[in-house]
Amino acid sequence: MDMVNVVQVGKVSAVDEAKRMVRVIWPASGETSGWLYVLQQSEIWLPKINEAVLVIYQPVEDGDGFVVGRIT
Repeated sequence: MDMVNVVQVGKVSAVDEAKRMVRVIWPASGETSGWLYVLQQSEIWLPKINEAVLVIYQPVEDGDGFVVGRIT
């Protein structure tokens, strides 16, 4: 995996509340991510559609990604 893509900012395009996962659109390319887990915060939180979020991927080929928080 290209280390440049380990940390990214995207906009939420879909939310699965039951699984606590979201999909994100990458503004630069217009591509959509796979389903990403949302890390647990001190409160139960899921981002809303069109909300900007910070995503971190594991630095390995086809590594999982995680939403770590919203960008305000």
